[in-house]
Amino acid sequence: MKATYFLSVLLIQIIFLVRFVTPEDGTIYEYGPDNFKSQIEDMDGNFIMFYAPWCRHCTEFHPIWAELAELVNTKGSKFAIAQVDCTKHPKLCHDNDITGYPSLLYYHRNSFSPVEFKGTRDLPSLTLFLSEVFTLKSEGKQVKKSDEVKIYSGMAYLDDQNIEKFVSRGQHFIMFYAPWCKISQSLAPVWADLAVHYAHNKYIQIGKVNCLDNDMTCNNFDIKQYPHLIWIVNGRIILQVAATEVLTLGQLKAYVERMILADNHDPEKFMRKTKALPVARITEETFETFLEKDVVFVNFFAPWCAHCMQLSPVWLQLGETFLNESRVLIADVDCVRSKNICDTEKIHSLPTLILYKKKRIVSVGNQMGELDNLITLVNEHLDGDTAEIDETVMSAEEENSYTKDEL
Repeated sequence: MKATYFLSVLLIQIIFLVRFVTPEDGTIYEYGPDNFKSQIEDMDGNFIMFYAPWCRHCTEFHPIWAELAELVNTKGSKFAIAQVDCTKHPKLCHDNDITGYPSLLYYHRNSFSPVEFKGTRDLPSLTLFLSEVFTLKSEGKQVKKSDEVKIYSGMAYLDDQNIEKFVSRGQHFIMFYAPWCKISQSLAPVWADLAVHYAHNKYIQIGKVNCLDNDMTCNNFDIKQYPHLIWIVNGRIILQVAATEVLTLGQLKAYVERMILADNHDPEKFMRKTKALPVARITEETFETFLEKDVVFVNFFAPWCAHCMQLSPVWLQLGETFLNESRVLIADVDCVRSKNICDTEKIHSLPTLILYKKKRIVSVGNQMGELDNLITLVNEHLDGDTAEIDETVMSAEEENSYTKDEL
């Protein structure tokens, strides 16, 4: 760690050696409305602490910030370590989405979409962070209007040049926001935490778009309210949510877990039968492929349906029961995301359980049922030749059923 730290210090000293930027070596820049914009336009980079004098964490951190300034703010530097007193310049802090103190934001030259430092507030971590972000910026200069997406702490920073290609493949949860919007400001730190939580999840990418700087993208997505959350799969908008209040991290994580498609939606991967994936997720693109198994038992559900939630653990146990039976597939269909399937299969209430044998419907029902009864039903159709449809239909009371119009 020490060797890496000193290498980072040396790298920073070598990188920032071009022109005089501070009135006195080693001092911290003091930014306000009169010089904030010009400094970001002129300098290759600005690392800025937004603080309040009454903030205890700011006071404790200030000696480390001053030590960083001594290291970086030299006569030959193209880079500035600076600070903004939010009690003196509240509007400037408001315009930069500052919701807590201290906030440490790195601004590339001519960019008002900062990268937030969320690491440990010690000198080695700060210098390593500077080396990383400056190197990324230097590489980006090689290509004009690069469509490369920079990802830091799990967050994809999207703009007019890179978003279209980036969201064309995979699953993405994107926040479209405006810096002046109070709800956007309040949601920003929660959204950052969500990105960190899913930073190493290969199935989902959290991202954000500043509509103030990328009006073309926001117009294309028809964003009229901020913040606006959009779930995108392979370039296709699946769901849109206008956040009228600040969501908690728990609420956002629960939403992602309900929406995310993992290996269980891919027939080729699912058929390998790894024990972590007992239930296949059927979509419009994979419906016919998954039905090729001899016996396919499908739970048609919606994420908001309370009865569906109650059935979910039982359905997982059913999937685990037949995990090693190559002739059986236990699956589900999200009727919110795959409404066309549910319309075609005439799903009028949720949950609806349909058992297919050789692509023919042989049993339809919506009773919750015990696990043993569901296992017996599968085994009966697996072992026997059932020609007629067994309609074990709808024992739930009328007020507990849901129509397709509610999906």
